Amino acid sequence: MSATPRPPAVAGAFYPASPVELDALVEECVHDDPGRLPRPATLPGPPLGVLVPHAGLVFSGGTAAKGWAALATADPSTVVIVGTCHTAPWLDGIATSPAPAWTIPGGAVAVDADLRDALVALGQPLLSDARAHASEHAIEVQLPFLRRLLPAARFVPFVAGCTPDAAVIGGDMLGRLVAERRAAGDRIAIAISTDFAHYPPQPIAEAVTTEHLPGLEALDITRVHDVERRLRTSGPVGVDCGLCGLEATLTGLAALRAMGATKGALVARATSADRPGAGFSRTVGYASLAFA
Repeated sequence: MSATPRPPAVAGAFYPASPVELDALVEECVHDDPGRLPRPATLPGPPLGVLVPHAGLVFSGGTAAKGWAALATADPSTVVIVGTCHTAPWLDGIATSPAPAWTIPGGAVAVDADLRDALVALGQPLLSDARAHASEHAIEVQLPFLRRLLPAARFVPFVAGCTPDAAVIGGDMLGRLVAERRAAGDRIAIAISTDFAHYPPQPIAEAVTTEHLPGLEALDITRVHDVERRLRTSGPVGVDCGLCGLEATLTGLAALRAMGATKGALVARATSADRPGAGFSRTVGYASLAFA
């Protein structure tokens, strides 16, 4: 495994490159008034995981912060973050990074190398590929919130670049190992990194999020996949996808089910049009959910 920390790839683009400016933006997101956003529903226990968005923090950060704040109530010591694979079209699997830590402005966030290596040892579709993470943002944009709300926690990064079937198989493998470690006393949680509809007008983006919520809240992998297939093939005009991280979401849901999760609860939702000055005609949907 690499002894070199993974450097930031999207500082100055998806979030500020200045540590002072990044900290200020994260504080703004953490304390953002949720306004019209729904309050969390009751879960059967402390969160085992969350689903959070991964756009530029000025757009999705307020929604993401609510998800991370929900996860922080469970005080995990390690968070396995499963993200969308935007930048590695060659990837055939669910790939982690060999780096011992990831740097972001203001410091580094440590990787739980023991858990990472144990997961890779399970074999395909779980694997290690530094290239798959070199320019990917889906996990990197979560680290400012992890550092702020769970400052002692480590993480394990995975990006899912595989078929939906492989995503479910890999997620089940991941979740079973995590469940074993949790039974032994380890405090491990899952974070799924995905945005919702790309790039319809705001009312359609809102409707797409609403359509996906029942399947997500029930951890119903088949329903989530079926809804996504319909949205991509015959959904409303302008909808490229309902979940840009379908495979990451299926991986995370399968892992959470293997860990014993039975219910998801909406924590927050928004669209890019909620950002003052943003347009309403071409938008992206965001939501955070917690699972237990």
